[in-house]
Amino acid sequence: MSTPRSPAQLLKASQGAWDEHGYPLTYACFMALVAFADHFGGQGTDDEAGQDVIPRPPSDVIILAGRRRGEEALDMLNSLFTRVREADLAQTQELAPGPTLADLDKNYKGKAAYLMAYIVGSGVATLVEEGQDGERVLDSVGQFLEELSG
Repeated sequence: MSTPRSPAQLLKASQGAWDEHGYPLTYACFMALVAFADHFGGQGTDDEAGQDVIPRPPSDVIILAGRRRGEEALDMLNSLFTRVREADLAQTQELAPGPTLADLDKNYKGKAAYLMAYIVGSGVATLVEEGQDGERVLDSVGQFLEELSG
């Protein structure tokens, strides 16, 4: 996520990493997405309350994951992310019914990791373009991930 790569290079790297690590990679990418959103996501308006959705990657990025499969993976990821955020707001461990992270991992493997890595990586790149220190942003996300695992 911290090394700038073309979308095609990122897809290849994500698929290779998933082949090696499997579900733990999907879990780590999802937690990085949640951590990034917690620390750097927009607050939205009152009309958008409860509408926490992840930023949509450009069409050419999604197409690399497969036109239909990329859209399906992104829809499942948005659903899961929204339900996790809703459970967090309700301060509960119970998620609303829907696909799980294990379902996302089983159905989309390295392509799900690719989409999450692209979203977080492009978010970091955007913050750097806005003048923030990219290393500080990544360190902050890493620190949050450590707190989650501790």
